[in-house]
Amino acid sequence: MIGGIFPILIKEILSTSTFDKEPPKVQCEGFDLRVFRWTQAMLFAIEEINNDPALLPNISLGYSILNSCASPTNALRAALTLASGAEEISYFSTCACLSDRTKYPTFFRTIPSDYFQAKALAALVKHFGWQWIGAIQSDNDYGRNGILAFKEEVEKFGICIAFVGTILRTYTKDRFLKVVEIIKQSTVKVILAFVPEGDFYPLMQEIVNQNITGIQWIASEAWITASRPSTPEIYTAFGGALGFVVQKMAIPNFKHFLTSISPYTDPHAPFVKDFWEIMVGCMPVLPGARTSTDDTTKRCTGNETLMNSKDVFFNVTELRVTYNVYKAVYAIAHALHQLVFCQPVGAQTIKRCLNLSEIQPKEVRNGAIESYNSSD
Repeated sequence: MIGGIFPILIKEILSTSTFDKEPPKVQCEGFDLRVFRWTQAMLFAIEEINNDPALLPNISLGYSILNSCASPTNALRAALTLASGAEEISYFSTCACLSDRTKYPTFFRTIPSDYFQAKALAALVKHFGWQWIGAIQSDNDYGRNGILAFKEEVEKFGICIAFVGTILRTYTKDRFLKVVEIIKQSTVKVILAFVPEGDFYPLMQEIVNQNITGIQWIASEAWITASRPSTPEIYTAFGGALGFVVQKMAIPNFKHFLTSISPYTDPHAPFVKDFWEIMVGCMPVLPGARTSTDDTTKRCTGNETLMNSKDVFFNVTELRVTYNVYKAVYAIAHALHQLVFCQPVGAQTIKRCLNLSEIQPKEVRNGAIESYNSSD
């Protein structure tokens, strides 16, 4: 079984606990199509591996996917739900702090550390001769460590950071307005935002609402290719942002897999109903499903299809994070294959080495690193 944690619903609905009864389960909203595609890349890779007679023969991979709600607390809860002490392969965790093998001995990732991104961003600033810049960080390890590494690099070039504003998606509007005021009062014309898209979006909206333009924004990889900054509304202030993107690749046959998604094929498939309503524009009528008489949502006829859709969701030629998910699943599969059969895929003879129950997380991590590096 391979566990997957994804921020499919990106906003947690906060509730107040009275502490006189068990707190309610976490409620989330805000379906993210981009993240949903990440989950489908995981399923697609598992299906490919299970149909490959050379990779893990006679062993079938299963999966369990949980929603992190884009919250560190919920991500931790999900991780503990899946398995405590398991080997971790991340597709999007770039924090340089995770490279500490003494603290994270079972961690491996298919995306570069922010240590390299910080050096590249510092070189970018130096290249354009910007000497006086501002910075925005998310109030978590990603943002704080990213800006810290960046500061260490730009200070070598004599570049000064005028201010560091801190934001988080769960902050109140007043806290975002304080950061906006800092930007307005400063004379800087270049600002680096080392933040995830979800944390940054409320600040983006305030900057647009207050018509703050004329700033050259520098982006971290988490939002430079996000769709929201490219909307007509946000583009007025953030058009022309610079940043380094994650490597892009194509996944053969993935488009057919995506266009085959249907709530009628598996009515209980998680999030597929939400995906269908957004993509097709109607609510699927499923066997045994209850519908409210007050619901005015258009009902599907059952004849709708995704096959001819032109939506960017189905463009699989320039996949970035999605491809990292795909690589992560294959890294696990190749690591398991080498541990169970004592030799890489494609060897002429196969000799069983370890039972699956004997495999330890650190061994899987080491095997994943070996197979990942050899594939590159």
